[in-house]
Amino acid sequence: MLIVISLLIVICVVVVSSIAGVVFIRYRNVNATDSTESTQSSGSSVPGMHPAARTRENKLGSAGTWKKTGITFYGQSKADDNGVGFAGVDLFKHGTAGLKFDGKALFPVAVFQADAAPLLWKVIEIQSDSFTKSRTVYGHVVDVCNSGQDVCKRNTAKHGFLVDIHKTAFDYIGADDGLHVGQYRLVGELKPSDLPGSVFLKDETVACSCTGSCNGGAVKWKKRSAC
Repeated sequence: MLIVISLLIVICVVVVSSIAGVVFIRYRNVNATDSTESTQSSGSSVPGMHPAARTRENKLGSAGTWKKTGITFYGQSKADDNGVGFAGVDLFKHGTAGLKFDGKALFPVAVFQADAAPLLWKVIEIQSDSFTKSRTVYGHVVDVCNSGQDVCKRNTAKHGFLVDIHKTAFDYIGADDGLHVGQYRLVGELKPSDLPGSVFLKDETVACSCTGSCNGGAVKWKKRSAC
């Protein structure tokens, strides 16, 4: 009788071990499949996002330091803005094209002309407590506030730097006219070749880069496809 009971116990142990082994193997296989799918999906593109924006997602750690800036808004009237950005874009088309950077809306901005050389075609992140809807907005530096205009000089001198945000961003950030204070930092770059052709003027040439005061012969004009 004892021998029979012992045999039954051994059989039970073997059966239970076999079942546990099958369950463990199945668990590993399921997890391996899930892990693979997760890895593949994390590298997929985000629908509706410009290709350059997907590149930007991998560079969040390379953003520059925050710097103080004065903030103004322009484009409220034809006298204030003719819709032609210094770099060669149509400001209204650029601002309403639905461009995104890091998954957020992107709008055209201008900086003081003498400060534009290192920032032309760059993307800057702008923050201000004066923005009533979105406290942060991405600006694409494709225009300048003319160094020869007294208003540009005064507004820049007030805080040492100036970001002039185009009116196409008004609804997004909740803008209010006047001179405000905020901060900005460099977060990336979108060259003309990264942008859809619909945002440019009919002329194929753009201000690809500039040096010094970003004026006259200091501006390098090239075809969009070569910039």
